[in-house]
Amino acid sequence: MPGTVQRLRRLPADPSPPTLGGPLSFRTLPEQVVARLRHAIVTGKLRPGTRLVEMRIAEQMQTSRGPVREAIGLLEREGLVVKVPHRGACVLEFDPRLLQEAASLRGRLEEFAVSLVVPRLGADDLARLESLVQGMEDAARRHAVQEFNNLDYRFHDAIFQIAGHHILHDVWRSMQRRFRIFLASTNAINRNLKMVAQRHRAILVALASRKPADGRRAIRAHFAWVEEELVFLLGAHEPPERMGRSRRKRSAPQGSG
Repeated sequence: MPGTVQRLRRLPADPSPPTLGGPLSFRTLPEQVVARLRHAIVTGKLRPGTRLVEMRIAEQMQTSRGPVREAIGLLEREGLVVKVPHRGACVLEFDPRLLQEAASLRGRLEEFAVSLVVPRLGADDLARLESLVQGMEDAARRHAVQEFNNLDYRFHDAIFQIAGHHILHDVWRSMQRRFRIFLASTNAINRNLKMVAQRHRAILVALASRKPADGRRAIRAHFAWVEEELVFLLGAHEPPERMGRSRRKRSAPQGSG
């Protein structure tokens, strides 16, 4: 192996890199349709289970059905669209198992990211996170759900960026589309966006304390609420606020004051 490494080091650099062609062309019609549909899905404009009717989409985008059909096929390969018998193409509707897996994996990834963030956290990073939380609080007051969803996602994405673990961030980015559908779904049914913003404020306060244990604790608390919102999303009859109180009551030790 050492000899191999030495031989590789002696290889001369190629002074003339291969020609990769001229400027890139404009995006094709299917690519433009994909971009619009994908954006509508991940921001919650097209909710899980929504049928994607080729003719209607083509009319709205003033194009033929061919590019729309191709775009829907591309989204199906990405995992954002599924073909349902007797219904056609629909936005992916998570089943309970997939939702639970997405939430649990997201929580574990972020808890690890937070443990890396605290030693690296600078004043600029805190200011960036503060700006995002303030934006969420403002969007919550106006009940601007789509804006809130975008800021929510950017807050968590910023944590992974600050962590400085490139593979971890790549894993997060590779899963972002499904995460954003999930995020849009939970925030769409959670009318108390102010409470969600408060939870992000708590994460920021914990990070600012520069204590990794506090950061991990705040993330665990946040995703415990996410799991309760999941139950509500999947058909529970109690809103998340009541569910949180009832769960705390059930988990309290008997006879405790």
